[in-house]
Amino acid sequence: MDRVELLEQLKLKISRENWNNWLTSLEIVTVGDKVVEIALGNIFLKEIVEKKFGLIIRQTLSDILDREVDIKFINKVMSDNKSENNKGPMIKNRPLKLSEFNPEFNFDSFVVGESNRMSYFSAMEVAMKPGKYNPLFIYGDVGLGKTHLLHSIANYMLLHSPDLKVKYLTAEDFMNELMNALRSQDMDNFREKFRKNIDVFLIDDVQFLIGKNNAQNELFHTFNSLFNSGKQVVICSDRTPEELATFHPRLVSRFEMGLVVNIQEPDQQTRYQIAKKMAQMISLQLSDDVATYIAKHVDKNLRRLRGAIMNLMIHSKVTGEPVDIESASKIVDSIISMNQNKIKYQSKEVLKSVKINSLINLVIEEFNITKEELYSNSRKKEVANARQILAYCLKNFTKLQVKEISDILKRNHSTVSQSIKKVDQSLLLGNNILKTQIDSLKSYLEKEKLDMV
Repeated sequence: MDRVELLEQLKLKISRENWNNWLTSLEIVTVGDKVVEIALGNIFLKEIVEKKFGLIIRQTLSDILDREVDIKFINKVMSDNKSENNKGPMIKNRPLKLSEFNPEFNFDSFVVGESNRMSYFSAMEVAMKPGKYNPLFIYGDVGLGKTHLLHSIANYMLLHSPDLKVKYLTAEDFMNELMNALRSQDMDNFREKFRKNIDVFLIDDVQFLIGKNNAQNELFHTFNSLFNSGKQVVICSDRTPEELATFHPRLVSRFEMGLVVNIQEPDQQTRYQIAKKMAQMISLQLSDDVATYIAKHVDKNLRRLRGAIMNLMIHSKVTGEPVDIESASKIVDSIISMNQNKIKYQSKEVLKSVKINSLINLVIEEFNITKEELYSNSRKKEVANARQILAYCLKNFTKLQVKEISDILKRNHSTVSQSIKKVDQSLLLGNNILKTQIDSLKSYLEKEKLDMV
């Protein structure tokens, strides 16, 4: 029996709905005595079909062939004949997008190391047993895999719990939808959408809502509604809950009531494994020595690591040269050179120094005092208030230690510590004037486009 006839007989054994939804790109590549090789349109579709239909396809083909066979699923290699490829459903010829979630971001493609093990297994537990850890709060620097984990949760649920209504969006998207609802006076539909029509709520980059009081308030009530209904909430941020400056304490306390996990910078061995995995996903042959070189020289931000691998693939295709240490070093040197000015002028140390000076100048302007008065022993009310607020902002906006703030303000440790506590207590008691002043300072910093350190 040839491959075409075998495929037609298999098609007759599978329901039309399942075939149209999942199997239109299926192609029988080889038929051996013991193994039938089947190609599918893309890696995500391959994983779904293998898990969802693997057993029934194997049993069906074994019955048709009248012998026991195993099935080997592979990704389809696209033909250069475009006219032939353009026949039939679009699903056959391009990566499948079944949802708003990135199909490349799944648990299988996430490389686990010591730096991210806790966050990975926490996300897995949430995906398999929604509500077990609620909420789950994942924090860590940019480019370390937080978004990957959110999409992995969503994709796992899409496959294993398709009846669940899963919603992923960034905090910026949440705020934009809120603003649109306010402008159109359609808050009822907005609240229905986020509080009643979601089973799993995944919100990314929640730190974007720093200083956005209306959005924080709406998120607070959305969180309460979902949590009280037993719905799963997962939040990602580039900082811990307590470091979300100007967030209302009641919202921070909600974030802290569940599981809070950190995702850290991967070590060199983990970066090596990530490089190999990334290369594998784009069908790039990456030797061990090249992967080791990249892992050693491109650190911290994994997006830069991916950029290096993509550049290697393009370089190899354009030049026809193999991917070796020489080409890897050229690409890596180019990336390092391109980012030299950014590294030089936007390092954490430089940004922190700029931010400190900006805060000092903003406080001086806000309270209409001089720099000399700020550093003096004056006990005038406006000067004392300015010092206390500056100490609070330095602690929350720049992550300075109390000792460092003491050195900057030329005050002893206990005085600075008491100042920060006093501002905290006033905010907890609902001092809206004070909150407005702090929000105003934060807003000015944002206008200067100073990234949070």
